[in-house]
Amino acid sequence: MQSISPASRDLARRLLARELARRKNSGTNPSADPVPPAARVCDKLRAVLVTFAGIAGFRSLLTRALTLAAVGHPELKGLRVNPDGSLSGIEDGESGEKTAATPECDEALVAQLLDLLVTFVGEGLTHQLVSQAWPDLHAGPLRSRTQVK
Repeated sequence: MQSISPASRDLARRLLARELARRKNSGTNPSADPVPPAARVCDKLRAVLVTFAGIAGFRSLLTRALTLAAVGHPELKGLRVNPDGSLSGIEDGESGEKTAATPECDEALVAQLLDLLVTFVGEGLTHQLVSQAWPDLHAGPLRSRTQVK
């Protein structure tokens, strides 16, 4: 199994927490807005990555991230990447709906996606893409220069 970098894991946690806080702060009833934070993070990354890599490129990246994350989190095996690049099979545990994944699963999926981005396009471009989706968030380093993958 591929190891997820601690920096990608940290950024994934912060992105997920930010999306969860935005939903809670919006005053929207969770059952009226059942989109969980992991799907929100993936959707925001999809919006910026599609302009860079196209829908097929994003789908390939998300599918690979899902496959890698599912190795350590079998709960993710029920998720699918739709033709438009969105996730299906991801329900929100807060709304009382059947949950397809735990917060740890969500974190693994998002962190794998970030790690793959760093691997394929580099840390600098990954920072730019994350900054486009979350302009008010400082991403920090995504991978130690001495870390071996």
